Amino acid sequence: MGMTGNYFRTSKSNAMNVREGKYSLADLIYDDAQEGNIIDIDKAWHAIQFTLTGCPYGGDDDNIFSKLVLSGNVLTDDEKELAEFSAMLISSDDVRKLSEALNKLTEEEFRNSFDIGDMLANDIYPITEDEEEDGFFEYVWACLSELKEFMVKASEENQVVIFYIS
Repeated sequence: MGMTGNYFRTSKSNAMNVREGKYSLADLIYDDAQEGNIIDIDKAWHAIQFTLTGCPYGGDDDNIFSKLVLSGNVLTDDEKELAEFSAMLISSDDVRKLSEALNKLTEEEFRNSFDIGDMLANDIYPITEDEEEDGFFEYVWACLSELKEFMVKASEENQVVIFYIS
């Protein structure tokens, strides 16, 4: 199975209710009414993080892309039944900034920063020594393209986004 990256868009009040322990993230995400508010970018999350920031985790605070994956803004640590890592909260303001930055990003710009050798050297998941770069790039770019659309919808609806790895 492996570690898959997931994004969930919701209202700020829903996120704060989870943070305050009023209900669990799992209950919120798997509520039938939330269908369509989740995307799964599979195992591309770490390659996206590294390609956009140059860092395996985190990144420069001045780089909005450092907020896209493991932002450091922990929503809650109590969701171990849902995620292998803590769920991260992306504020509606950062969602808007990310949406704008992602929409400006071209495939060519992303490809120029995409380097399997650097990923191997930095233990980027799920890269292995026999990874075929062009095929893996196409897979990661497809996931990032889906994420771009997702962030546009979240931004248009002034939503927050929760990132978690399951």
